[in-house]
Amino acid sequence: MLPLTNGIESTKINIFVYSLLMLPVIIFPYVINFVGLIFLIPSLILTLYYNYLCYELYKFKKNKFDAKKAKSIFGYSILYLFLVFVLFLIDKIL
Repeated sequence: MLPLTNGIESTKINIFVYSLLMLPVIIFPYVINFVGLIFLIPSLILTLYYNYLCYELYKFKKNKFDAKKAKSIFGYSILYLFLVFVLFLIDKIL
């Protein structure tokens, strides 16, 4: 979770941009043949849902944020990271 050092709008933009940067990070292991489709497809779904959550927070009222949405994004980001690592393991086992 990012601190509010530069204002709410800046933080919301950063959260959304960082979530979008996860797309190439998730695709890259597949491109270099490190993982297969067993990892790629579920990870892309998880990442797109994460992008959607971050976009919803970003589109909330200017210079305001929804604390409930922000907390849900924080919780989902922890779950997301765990599931991505589990998918790495499952892909390597299968």
